Amino acid sequence: MLQRSSLERKEFKEDELKLIKKFDVKNLAVIFPENLNQLLIWTSELAQHNHAQFIEFSNKLGLMAEDNVEEREEINKKIKFYRNSAFEENQIKDFYLKKLLDQGEATVRGYIKHPIKQNTKYAVISYHGYDFVSFATPEIIEKSPLNFIDFVQIEAPKTLADIHPDEALLLSTIKDFIKPFKEQYKKITSKNREIKEHNAVVHEIYIKIKNKEATLQKSTDSKPKESSPKSTENSAVPVEMKQVAIQKNMAPQEKPITVIKKRKFALNKEK
Repeated sequence: MLQRSSLERKEFKEDELKLIKKFDVKNLAVIFPENLNQLLIWTSELAQHNHAQFIEFSNKLGLMAEDNVEEREEINKKIKFYRNSAFEENQIKDFYLKKLLDQGEATVRGYIKHPIKQNTKYAVISYHGYDFVSFATPEIIEKSPLNFIDFVQIEAPKTLADIHPDEALLLSTIKDFIKPFKEQYKKITSKNREIKEHNAVVHEIYIKIKNKEATLQKSTDSKPKESSPKSTENSAVPVEMKQVAIQKNMAPQEKPITVIKKRKFALNKEK
């Protein structure tokens, strides 16, 4: 793939100036554990707790004096931690809810509006008797038309013990739940960043070629014919043999057809 440094070149091949389609994060392979319902509930509640902590420390930072450098630095670390944690937890929760909706195992009860951002809508998704709140993406709205309902979300847990008495077990369980998704997501987003850079560079290269600041080398499929030395033995070949050779050359060349039998494999579909 091309990089920004490729723009320093003056010549480019036609084959390397092709746009690349980005990978769709929706197609990540994930495991559906038997206790998915409980995992989603814990993940959702932990995300609410971490988001509440993020808001609390953000407000605290706003009231703190500028000269209190050390304490401001510590609070900034906590703000970053709680913000990133809440994002990852909400991300995997929303990902699974979307999969469950596609499979018909979850349903959209209705929609609610953001208390401040008027253009932001959330979908109330019911799964195994628990109501989750997720971003109302265009895909969700397309399948479930807008129907605003009265819905009061439960108060965010103030402590981890409010979610589960064994805090260490809670955190390790959710970490194991998120880790495989997070690793795949990181690889795909990293690859997509490279693809985005490549596509942007391709556009800039075509502008350079149009402005005659660079040249394009068009690819050709035809291979140059190899020149063979002239034979001096033709004069010694009898007329009858020459005629037979000419007839053979004029006959169409028939190539043997190879039939490839495809093996059938049973597909293991993971839920």
